Amino acid sequence: VFSVLAVAKVPVSFNCFSEQLGYPCCEEENPEVYYSDENGDWGFENNLWCGITETDSPVKYYKSEQIEQENQPQYVDEDYMSKLHVVNTCPSEYRYKQEGVEYPTPQKITYYSKITETERKMNIILPLDYDESKKYPVVYFLHGLMSNEDGMLENEATVAVLTNLMREGKAKEMIMVLPDIYAPVPGAAVEPNYDPVYYKGYDNFINELSEVIMPYMEEHYSILTGRENTAICGFSMGARTSLYIGYMRSDIIGYTAAFAPAPGITPGEDSFSGRHEGLISEDEFRAEIPPIVSLIDCGTNDTIVGQFPKSYHEILTRNNQKHIWFEVPYADHDWNAISAGLYNFLQTTFGALDDESEQLQQSQYQPGQPGQPGQPQHQPGQPGQPQHQPGQPGQPQHQPGQPGQPGQPQYF
Repeated sequence: VFSVLAVAKVPVSFNCFSEQLGYPCCEEENPEVYYSDENGDWGFENNLWCGITETDSPVKYYKSEQIEQENQPQYVDEDYMSKLHVVNTCPSEYRYKQEGVEYPTPQKITYYSKITETERKMNIILPLDYDESKKYPVVYFLHGLMSNEDGMLENEATVAVLTNLMREGKAKEMIMVLPDIYAPVPGAAVEPNYDPVYYKGYDNFINELSEVIMPYMEEHYSILTGRENTAICGFSMGARTSLYIGYMRSDIIGYTAAFAPAPGITPGEDSFSGRHEGLISEDEFRAEIPPIVSLIDCGTNDTIVGQFPKSYHEILTRNNQKHIWFEVPYADHDWNAISAGLYNFLQTTFGALDDESEQLQQSQYQPGQPGQPGQPQHQPGQPGQPQHQPGQPGQPQHQPGQPGQPGQPQYF
């Protein structure tokens, strides 16, 4: 545990070094030094990093009260995943819709499922310039418990992050599918509750996806097929489902991400549902054909899933399964964690890191130092967005404006 450190008081230099890196200069007369790196001293104003002075021999430190941090080494695999430079909060210019920019409208379609023997709905987001003469990869984005196909569209971040990344060339053009993931077999549907019996309808989505939805997409849309062109991600129960499917069906899905995944993939116990038998044992949480990308994130202040996301990371580590794990400072079980995960994950999908590796290596933050100022080509994002929209009254659950490093992104 780090204790409070003395804060240096230094004057701001004229045309400070940070402007060359895409960050503002600190405006306060005697700004506090929150962080020092090879570039110089950094302050923090208006929820943004700002430059103070260049230093010849800085000492790295954080001004923080009781920030907990594990003294773990960084494991960076020399593979595709290691090319991602994790940013542990989603920059605001990607998280929100920008004025003057056109965004796609999700299309809701109805299809028949032989798995549930019912008519079902899902939303589909096509690229703005969707052309049937071209073929597109597909990402499936799964909602949380007791939600539906509209759940991940209740916040503008889904459409905004997807479109802004594609527009900036940081992600490949793709189709996003948002299905209803509660897919019980006929006669097994129950009222929503926190009983593992209810969860079986979510666990059956693995069959709904592979036997119904993916063939439907191939028949009705111009898509690329194969694991290298198929991704899955989700939030909470959807994250548990995406992580499970990503490892059990890595033969057809190459990219998987879980944003604050719920318990129950492996045996365990939580305060909401009691004992989970587990879909697989800890030893079975592996894939003979490893995912091209596997990513897990969670908020440091998550009051719903707690330490379960970290436990999945630890199990995968023990099983020698390569993956990316990072925490989102001050995020609860909310869109701060979702948007950060989505922002990082979509940049890895469908070989985008190979296409843009040189550019990406010169942009964003350095690996192992999430949230710290680096050399981004975009403007730095806010360390934590409150759940309400800017300008609206309300208190955010996290502590915006306090930079910190409660979790290191790690590549395993």
